[in-house]
Amino acid sequence: MNVLSRLLAVLLLALCLPLEAEAQAQFAVGPRLGIDAGDIEEVFIGADARISSPALPVTVNPTFDFYFTPENTTFWGLSANALYPFGVNNQRFTPYGGAGLGLYRQSVDVQGGTASSTDLGLNLLFGLEFPLRSVRPFVEAQFTPVFADDSYNLFTVKGGLLFSL
Repeated sequence: MNVLSRLLAVLLLALCLPLEAEAQAQFAVGPRLGIDAGDIEEVFIGADARISSPALPVTVNPTFDFYFTPENTTFWGLSANALYPFGVNNQRFTPYGGAGLGLYRQSVDVQGGTASSTDLGLNLLFGLEFPLRSVRPFVEAQFTPVFADDSYNLFTVKGGLLFSL
């Protein structure tokens, strides 16, 4: 048998061996509640989703928050973050850090119309997730400088529940 025949035999044998099964992506979604201690200083409710895959080192985290502002003002945020779990993973909690981008919309009713702006912010966050059987509670702190004509900062503290789908 020449070298080429041996190489082809080894390659054929390698292709016939069973491959390790790949784990599937995981998806969790749930409500959240928080308060801003930065420039907005209001309570908000929102939705949080977590999408993870063994192929990615981070968890993709889209969010939406609606703030309870005074009657003539509307404020909401739509974000996409990447969460990275730290090496500490025990039965009680899993810490994580993350960063992402947010789109923040503010509208104020004024005489003669509405003044509004949509601005981009940089999200930096840290949180803890608590694995229970059917639900995963979490708490999180986030700092967001929003880049606008008159820039403002959000510093939010929030908590919520994640339900695996």
